[in-house]
Amino acid sequence: MDVEKKILSVIQKDFPLENRPFLRLAEKVGLEEDFFLEKVRELQEKRIIRQVSAVFNPSFFGHRSGLFALRAKEENLIQTIEIINSHQGVSHNYLRSHDYNLWFILVVPPGKDLLTEADNLCKRCQIEDFLFLPALRVFKISTVLEVEGYENEKNEEIGFQKQTEESFSEKDVWFVKHLQEPLPLIKEPFKPIAEKLGVREEEIFSWLMEVQKQGGLRRFGALVKHDRLGYKTNVMVAWKVPQKKIESFVKEVTNKTFITHCYERKTYPFWDYNLYTMCHFKNEEEIKLIEELAQKIDITEYLMLTTLKELKKVRLKLFYDDVFTA
Repeated sequence: MDVEKKILSVIQKDFPLENRPFLRLAEKVGLEEDFFLEKVRELQEKRIIRQVSAVFNPSFFGHRSGLFALRAKEENLIQTIEIINSHQGVSHNYLRSHDYNLWFILVVPPGKDLLTEADNLCKRCQIEDFLFLPALRVFKISTVLEVEGYENEKNEEIGFQKQTEESFSEKDVWFVKHLQEPLPLIKEPFKPIAEKLGVREEEIFSWLMEVQKQGGLRRFGALVKHDRLGYKTNVMVAWKVPQKKIESFVKEVTNKTFITHCYERKTYPFWDYNLYTMCHFKNEEEIKLIEELAQKIDITEYLMLTTLKELKKVRLKLFYDDVFTA
């Protein structure tokens, strides 16, 4: 298992954009390339690693996304879940401990209206009461999970960030479609992709680095299933944080390894929780860390929305409606 920890500590981020990336990673942890690749394949077979690929910022490529929460009736719950999960733009769907019991992320490609799409989806579920909670600011996104005994070198995407929209070409769409797919677990994984795209590998690397510089690429690396690493308890916390305390709150959040996401979201008179954090724990006893955080920053109003069941969690494929011909 120690070998697996070594591999997981380096393959989730800072993935080398070069011809033999697995050789470089293997050298970093003192392993042979063939052995490293064999172990990565085993981790994928065990469903610890979901895939190795690019993780793009949907809003950069004209997509719109939002968090939605529904009040689904118990008698219609199974049918409602099936309808929501069948939508190509739903990447995450969770059953949580609240009257608003279904929480899902919906993403729509260019040319579609997010709220209209969500409204149509809810009508199919015969649900009228739902929350639309788009992100206003992103303070932390760190899908890189800590591996026990190996510290992460840096957090991912920390700071006061706003969603942006840049111009993009059909070439960009073509590159996104191929690079969001699982990277082949072979010595020269970018070679077959370059052949499909009709370009040199170096053009792929330079494109990825340029898109990352502009904010369109969040990271390139392995996507790991948190529950397979022992993170069995997951809690979304909705906080009521006064404006004057937001900056200090964010500073505390970005230093907490159990918090992977932090967003400021739209509020309503009847629902005035403005900040949301996603927390991952290896056991229920660790939930007390949320209470300790609240006490430290003197926040008294917050909701702990425990994940009762993961209903859908997939890699969202951008341009799933084939808006552009490629």
